[in-house]
Amino acid sequence: MPPNPNSKPAEDVICIADQFHFSSFFSSTNLAGLDIDDDESVNTPNSPYNHRPSRSDSVSIIGPEEQVSGDARLKPHTIANPDRVKLKFYSNGKWDGLDQDQPGAYGRASEAMTDYMYNLSMSLLPHRMDSNDFSYIDLGSGTGASAIHLVQKHSATISKVTCLNLCKEQNDMAIDSASEMDMSDRIDVVEASFEEIPFEENQYDLAFSQDAFIHALTKKKVYAEAYRVTKPGGAFVFCDLMCGDNPDLTVQELAQFAERNRINDWLNPSQIIKTCEEVGFKDVKFINLTTDLRISFQLMLKKVTFVLEHGDSGPNVNRVLLMNYRDSICRRITQIERGVFKWGLIHARKPVFMELTVKTPVPFVKTNHLILDVNKPSQKVEEGQEPNVVVVDILKKMQKEQIDALPSTVELLITMSAGLDHIDLDACKAKGIIVKQSGRDAITNHVIQYTLCFITLGLRDAFNQLGVAFPSKGWNLNWNCEGKSLTSCTIAIVGLGLIAKGLIAEIRKLAPDTRIIYTVPKHRRDFDVESKLKLEYVEKLTDLASQADVLLPLCSLNKSTEHLIDKEILGCLRPEAGIINVSRGKVVDTDALTEALENKSIRYAILDCTYPEPLPADHPLWKKDNCFIFPHYATNTMDVREKLVTDIQPIIEDHYGLGHSDARQKAEEKILRYDLAVAHRLTAKYGMDMLVWNHISARHRSGCIITPGRKMWGTINPEDLVFSSSNVTADIIHEAIYSARPDVKAVIHLHTPAATAVSCLEEGFQTITQDSAYFYGKVATYEWDGVSDDASEKPALAKAVKSVKGCNTLLMYNHGFACFGSSVKEAWVLAYYFERCCETQLRVMQSGGKLRRPNKIVMEKAGEASYLPEFAPGAQEWEALCGEVSFD
Repeated sequence: MPPNPNSKPAEDVICIADQFHFSSFFSSTNLAGLDIDDDESVNTPNSPYNHRPSRSDSVSIIGPEEQVSGDARLKPHTIANPDRVKLKFYSNGKWDGLDQDQPGAYGRASEAMTDYMYNLSMSLLPHRMDSNDFSYIDLGSGTGASAIHLVQKHSATISKVTCLNLCKEQNDMAIDSASEMDMSDRIDVVEASFEEIPFEENQYDLAFSQDAFIHALTKKKVYAEAYRVTKPGGAFVFCDLMCGDNPDLTVQELAQFAERNRINDWLNPSQIIKTCEEVGFKDVKFINLTTDLRISFQLMLKKVTFVLEHGDSGPNVNRVLLMNYRDSICRRITQIERGVFKWGLIHARKPVFMELTVKTPVPFVKTNHLILDVNKPSQKVEEGQEPNVVVVDILKKMQKEQIDALPSTVELLITMSAGLDHIDLDACKAKGIIVKQSGRDAITNHVIQYTLCFITLGLRDAFNQLGVAFPSKGWNLNWNCEGKSLTSCTIAIVGLGLIAKGLIAEIRKLAPDTRIIYTVPKHRRDFDVESKLKLEYVEKLTDLASQADVLLPLCSLNKSTEHLIDKEILGCLRPEAGIINVSRGKVVDTDALTEALENKSIRYAILDCTYPEPLPADHPLWKKDNCFIFPHYATNTMDVREKLVTDIQPIIEDHYGLGHSDARQKAEEKILRYDLAVAHRLTAKYGMDMLVWNHISARHRSGCIITPGRKMWGTINPEDLVFSSSNVTADIIHEAIYSARPDVKAVIHLHTPAATAVSCLEEGFQTITQDSAYFYGKVATYEWDGVSDDASEKPALAKAVKSVKGCNTLLMYNHGFACFGSSVKEAWVLAYYFERCCETQLRVMQSGGKLRRPNKIVMEKAGEASYLPEFAPGAQEWEALCGEVSFD
């Protein structure tokens, strides 16, 4: 069984060299990969290790693993097979902020390098930072230690890792380690070459590799395979040893180094960048980390020198070998100084291919070189390259037949239109295609302004006043005043989408007291919007119509809304009421509307759209003096036409994380910081804080924003919050909860008096009141194991959280508690009510009276009801609570 990757190297052992990936996975006494003579090669044709080496390949030069006592720590061990000693010149990690003299420094540097590369990868893919289905392939994965480390640390984000490696022994170790860590469902180990990856194209968000490509026969083939399996917009990130580019070096000297070390296709950073670009990658960049490599060798040299100077001279000591090893390290350092080789990191993006299937109303000007137009040969798109994005307009019918005929590479369909009735959304969903609308904000704003004009003009009967002369005599205050004001009417809206909500907000600015009623299917009722915009919900459409002065269908057109406004609904309108249709013509039954207008059972109809469209020239509606027909004109401005086109690129950028989404990430971070700062201030205001201790966090990108520490909570501002807490306990508890519950977006951990007292009770927390319904069947428990300052505690905390399905609270015995939810407001309000329920429980116990427990069925129903939209934690309270906090 492989060692536990969380175990620490023995502190009393001097490591002369560590493996690249986490020294704790291997014997810390191993001298890995020493090269006594630069003429030695990495492999020989007859070697049992004659496979393409990956980053952990090496030959142990000591005997069998054994426990090393403190007395033996300076004694060199028996060298096994000294003829095959090889110096491993890969870097052991990134040394920023690490103490090179501390035991286990190599292991921490290895972890730091893996974290550095992962964080860089996620910064390239900002749109995937908060996902829970991120997948990547590790090319030349060795023992899988990197994958295990990253999955353990980012379990809420990473759903799948494919470890691809040629060495069977390493793969067996990787499989065993993943199984031991209960990660087999997320980590697949595949025995294959990265020069022939056995997977379909466009599979992974990220192609990732650490010090594995150096021995590839053809670098271009490796990069091409990485390109092939990476998703459009995905990233390629790898570190490797590279040929130096010092102009003072001779070609012969560089070739000799490559030959001695069996390095094929020996490329310098510039050549690697060019090769990556040749296979299709864009934005290829090199980060020089050769300094880190030098530090690694200097640390090796320091340790070997120490052993030579202070070690005992016994029968097992091969001082000649160690001296040769020291000399070999010195040669490597000299080669670094002379620029024989470099070590660093390459990162690149795979471009996205777009196809414009229609002519745009204004020219499409693309400014992002990561988006390529398959229609333009000038953009060097390979012949036959299939699109990932297809752009259409309202005239381009995309029914099931057309959707099914799209290439399998298409995953985004952009339509330059307000409506979606020309697209078979079910067919798109079945094929995994996401549909987006360009120009949506401009369309929404134009329709709102346009409709607001019609409401006012319709209420005032303004269209019938065209051509009416002002009386030359006999005018009085009662002349022609049958119209109604916006304030005194009832506006009835069908639907509550963006246009409806925007229109209501504009009406509220002009006439705050106007009565506005609306209807949607009951399950789509929005209590927050009702409260914010002062709306009244009416369940039945007939009841809605009977109360309306103006009936506004603002719903999308689908099978359920065809002829929604039919004869029955029109018959419910009062004679003084009117109807305005700016949605889709088929939402209104044209024949029923014609009859209602003919019979004068409604006052007027204002139609920006009709069915059929265009309306036949001989249709009776054209002759009705109470029907006003416009040519589907709501969005007919050049502003809208331009936005239909200029929005295409930002939509693609946002979907694939090609740059535009940075603004969205910053906006989201600003909101999170505000909510978190409010939560800290409220905790102090309500006496739930504990000086500078405890912590609140919100998930953001690949980590979380969290309490800074060392600051009183009543003084915390949005800018004070940090991405990494100075409190190790905070990081452990919060990371454990986030890893166990990908749906959780915020966590609050407190030591409030009542809850802490309850955590000391044998029976723990009891749901005995109505307020406690939030927590019925949702409280998990965790045995206190001392101060949470050991990362190995994370799996136990995560297991506790997972033990109760849908739990929202973790009661930590003899410690405190944590509440968590889908937002900061939910987590904080839950924490407030949990403390209040604990106070109630303690008072009941203090009374000495016999406890009356609520009926189980009643509590189950109350628990379900407590998460209905109008009662969910924070739904009603948070806006009012925010009003109590000021950051002036």
